[in-house]
Amino acid sequence: MTANSVAVGRLNERVEVLGLQNVSESDTPAAWEWTAVRRTWAGFELMTKPNVYSVHGIGAAGVSFTLRRQGLDLDNALFWRGQHCLITAIRPLGRLYLEVDAALVVLSQCRNPKTGEAFPAVMTEKYVRHEQLEPMAQDKHRRVLVTPKAVKLTPGPLVEVDGVEWPITTPYELDPHKNEYAIERTVEL
Repeated sequence: MTANSVAVGRLNERVEVLGLQNVSESDTPAAWEWTAVRRTWAGFELMTKPNVYSVHGIGAAGVSFTLRRQGLDLDNALFWRGQHCLITAIRPLGRLYLEVDAALVVLSQCRNPKTGEAFPAVMTEKYVRHEQLEPMAQDKHRRVLVTPKAVKLTPGPLVEVDGVEWPITTPYELDPHKNEYAIERTVEL
């Protein structure tokens, strides 16, 4: 869509703008959640190419939204048709609108066993290595955990992702809006 072709009638999808909030009591470990900040109308177009939201992992299906201009940045997320949308790009579209690209992702519920901090994150596949050993085989499962910037993990200790503990191998924390952590488990077959 171009700035001249945006018609208000095309903004016919309800979208929730989400912000990350710590919902824990002051004397307990942080409990981060995506909460609705406001609802807005949007037009959408599904992307034909995967949306690469992680530098170290694989991409996901994507969607491009057209919204009226509003306070929105890469620290926000969107919720649309029951799907969490991780914002990857925001571009002005004329004076009145924004074009917002987002990856359609599944949130994992995570916990840092060391601190008790709970947080949502997106786990994506890095790659899988299979090794045939006698008399058994091993798979090395490598994933990337994409967290909001407020979540900081240290390499070495475990992180619990949807009830399964994963060792953290490498942090990638240079992005100003999110952190990425390589996590890895060896599974015997």
